[in-house]
Amino acid sequence: MYCLEFAIPPLPQFLMAGHAVWKPGDQHFARVFGVYDLLLVTRGTLYMTEEEMEYEIGAGKMLVLEAGLPHFGHRSCSEDTEIYWVHFVHGHPAAHIRQEDIPWSTLLSKGTNEDVEPSSQQRMYLPKFAAVDVQSLEPLLRELDDIHNGLNVETALRLHLLLAELFAALQAECVRTFEPEPSLRLARAAVAYLNEHWRQSFQLAELEASLHFQANYITRCMKRHIGKTPLQYVLHLRLEEAKKLLGGTVLGISEIAEKVGIRDPNYMIRLFTSKLGMTPGAYRLMLRQRKGEEASGAQEQNDG
Repeated sequence: MYCLEFAIPPLPQFLMAGHAVWKPGDQHFARVFGVYDLLLVTRGTLYMTEEEMEYEIGAGKMLVLEAGLPHFGHRSCSEDTEIYWVHFVHGHPAAHIRQEDIPWSTLLSKGTNEDVEPSSQQRMYLPKFAAVDVQSLEPLLRELDDIHNGLNVETALRLHLLLAELFAALQAECVRTFEPEPSLRLARAAVAYLNEHWRQSFQLAELEASLHFQANYITRCMKRHIGKTPLQYVLHLRLEEAKKLLGGTVLGISEIAEKVGIRDPNYMIRLFTSKLGMTPGAYRLMLRQRKGEEASGAQEQNDG
């Protein structure tokens, strides 16, 4: 299966939704459309061509027609054909990616107190053309259509939330129909183990014994699918926790090092500096200064 990859945030934005039953002889007209058109057929068959690629969208199948690409119905419906559609826009063109190449387990940077804009690493995936679980998707599409037809100030937010739910359900279809290869299953098992034991002394032998695979093979699998070796992954978790403690507590560096499983505070300082470009003390000072500036700004607004 091929999927469409969208950079997020922001999420794609809703334009309109519709529902119809096309009669035998009905056929989609030709156009070049500047928006994405998500089609889902619940009965019958819709025949569409996009850039010389023909699709037969039978009952229980979906297709996303892409913005800017020419499409048309290359054949009329031969029976009653029930269709739902949703139009949406996105600020960046979608990329094509094979389902098996989606890096589901890759670690992403999470937000911190010093961030002033969202991460650019996040992605959303939709099947390009696939069989889907109509029973779970049709209620969402029906409610989208109903709200759109009677749209008012009160229901507008719900409309956009439903679109996000629809995207989440479709991405779940990408995951559900994907059978991970053995190396990916092992990498995920290693991550699950390390998530539970990262505060403890790191021992590859214990990981090896728990998973019943040689350490070198586990390391190769994690590096391939997660992007980090087991030790790098553990250090990532420890540094993330250290950042949280530096910003949210008054604990000393030695105490924080101990809480995150690093016995030598000096090693934590070197590790922190190499990864973030500043010492833990400088990081804490930066957070305090930022909080002070925010508090000062809020006070000025109140005084004004």
